[in-house]
Amino acid sequence: MTDFLPFLISANSFGVIGLCIFLGSSMIFTIPMFATRGGTQLMWAGVAGLLLTIELVVLVVLVVLISRGDIWS
Repeated sequence: MTDFLPFLISANSFGVIGLCIFLGSSMIFTIPMFATRGGTQLMWAGVAGLLLTIELVVLVVLVVLISRGDIWS
């Protein structure tokens, strides 16, 4: 697979792709928060924040593993 996608192997390229994924999912995760009011809005904000934090940790770990050469070396 890496023969067909050589431009996606670097950590910088995956960082840009990860940023696009993070921005898209942040818009999707916050839609229910903006559709509600009151305590429900706070609950949705907490759920969206938790999901975005987990996603951010996974993306940063993947970028570090790619830059060290553990993945796609």
